[in-house]
Amino acid sequence: MSSENKDDLRHWGSDMAPLTTEQQNTLVTETLDLVGHIVSEVSARYPRHVDRSELWNAGALGLVEASRRYDQDSGIPFARYAAIRIRGAIIDSTRTRDWASRSVRRRLREIQDVHTGLEEQSGRPPSSTEIAGFLGISVDELHSRQAHAATSTLLHLDQPSEGDETSLADRVEEERGDILPDIALEQRELRGSLVDAVRNLPAVQAEVISRYYLEGELLQDIADDLGLTEARVSQIRSEALLAMRSFFATQYEGVEAAPENAPGKRARAAYVARMSEQSTWRSRLDAEPMLETATLGEARLYD
Repeated sequence: MSSENKDDLRHWGSDMAPLTTEQQNTLVTETLDLVGHIVSEVSARYPRHVDRSELWNAGALGLVEASRRYDQDSGIPFARYAAIRIRGAIIDSTRTRDWASRSVRRRLREIQDVHTGLEEQSGRPPSSTEIAGFLGISVDELHSRQAHAATSTLLHLDQPSEGDETSLADRVEEERGDILPDIALEQRELRGSLVDAVRNLPAVQAEVISRYYLEGELLQDIADDLGLTEARVSQIRSEALLAMRSFFATQYEGVEAAPENAPGKRARAAYVARMSEQSTWRSRLDAEPMLETATLGEARLYD
């Protein structure tokens, strides 16, 4: 846009109509660089944890608001008027997001100023005793003020560190893998697969597997309760495990299918077909654990 057109936008006479939407948008476009300049000025007084991109967003909204409220008859250049609105929007934005009170921020600035002044005088970082003595407070009170400021600081996990390309999230490692979203979802789906696999076994096989692996009962006790020999119950358990292995081999890498010459080939094929039809990712995620002690049983099953 030419300088003449800009002057036309900024110096309409009293006989001109209010700004149209197109003219307001033009003012915003032509003055957008002003937001970055004001952010640089204002952010110099803010702590490092304050996200500069959020300041810019707030300033940009202030610029848009300024274009909507600008009075073309005021005789004030739009850039000067917009600068006031942009600065105010940035300050208002930081106040609404700041968890610390003004007194906490004021005391923190006092500590930082004293620290800087003493360091410049002595050529070394001052001790807590020296800072507290200069402020006329005890060392405990100094530490208390510093702690209040630290607990009121909001850190952005994706904000790059000063002089470092890595973010805080990159340097803070979660030690509990089970609460990470991707791992937690994978474990939940795996548990659901086990639940579906057991529940879709023939009734006798499902009972033997549940009682032996999940409830920790002995084969002999299960056999006595079912009126079968221990050898027969052991055979039922083996047949159930082979069937489950055959299904898991179709779902997960690294799981070997049952040998082709193992007994019960036709029954296993029917079981895998039934599982493929009835067990979906949705049913596995929604499956309820069979027992609170299932974790121990799962480990034994996978072994």
